[in-house]
Amino acid sequence: MGLLQLLKSQFWILLILSYVFLMSGLVVNLLQLCTLPLWLVNKQLARRINIRLAYCIASQLVAAMEWWSGTECTLYTDPKSYPLYGKENAIVVLNHSFEIDFLCGWTFCERFGVLGSSKVLAKKELAYVPVIGWMWYFLEIVFCKRKWEEDRTTVTQSLQKLHDYPEKFWFLLFCEGTRFTPKKHQISMQVAESKGLPKLKHHLLPRTKGFWVTVQNLRGTAAAVYDSTLNFRNNEAPTLLGILTGKKYHADLYVRRIPLESIPEDEAECSAWLHKLYQEKDRFQEHYSQTGRFPGPVRSPPRRPWSLINWMFWCCVMLYPLGLLLIQLISSGSMFTIVSAVAVCSAVSVGIRWMIGQTEIKRSSNYGIKEAPLNNN
Repeated sequence: MGLLQLLKSQFWILLILSYVFLMSGLVVNLLQLCTLPLWLVNKQLARRINIRLAYCIASQLVAAMEWWSGTECTLYTDPKSYPLYGKENAIVVLNHSFEIDFLCGWTFCERFGVLGSSKVLAKKELAYVPVIGWMWYFLEIVFCKRKWEEDRTTVTQSLQKLHDYPEKFWFLLFCEGTRFTPKKHQISMQVAESKGLPKLKHHLLPRTKGFWVTVQNLRGTAAAVYDSTLNFRNNEAPTLLGILTGKKYHADLYVRRIPLESIPEDEAECSAWLHKLYQEKDRFQEHYSQTGRFPGPVRSPPRRPWSLINWMFWCCVMLYPLGLLLIQLISSGSMFTIVSAVAVCSAVSVGIRWMIGQTEIKRSSNYGIKEAPLNNN
């Protein structure tokens, strides 16, 4: 381990990075709150401002992955589709097998200039989580309760609001509904057998209703579906904690552009189409496990400097008052001040550990375990 890597792995460095992210995130959340009156006067301007405020938060995590850990991202895609990325609205279908697959999706967005406006279909509980959840609320993220009877109306209404969105966006969708685990996979394949569907080796059965509603409501707004399959070299099991402590990974992402008009409008036909898509994704993953690469030509979209510039800006803004506080602590020697500082550091440490914990596979939800045998749609 080199000196720089040793420094990155130190707990106090992690604590500083966590402090910058949490405090800057709360500042951005406050600025987003201040845009509420503007929505009544100029909705499109409020949206554009919130896109840039959201970028201030999301790009910090992307910068940690691209610049701090040095993780490399290789893209396998059709050269004819490559020039269209970032120039059109799209639905991005990602596999859900890794702790940082969401971060790789964000990195994909950042490389093509749509990170600030990117959307996801997220569970309703996340709307109440400070920093990320609050950012998503102002970004008009589509939230769901995972109860189809309630979600159909609310998801449809949220998607309809995106028809006049002022900037290009990608809608990131994990059709499996939950992160892959051996137990969830076993239950999902039992459902596949009961429904007469081909079994998948590397994926769970996709939840077709959410995909169909998304496609139907974004017709005329989104131009294509980007079928994206992610894997990591050398059987790496990347974690967010690993990224924050400077560990380097190498991600490979296979992307196919599928024009939206080629996807059936009928719900049953769309469901069959999505199942076929996941069978193909499974074959791509099997090809990767055997050869160490995806099929097709390789592209390596360059890192953009803006995420690093944004991160450095917030580090300067947030660390300056922290430095003044440390100087005051040293000069005053007040026991109360020292105890207060330790309490704040402890709170930051607990907060960031909780947020990291939400990405860990071992702490993934039971969705897909309790409900899969009853309803896989």
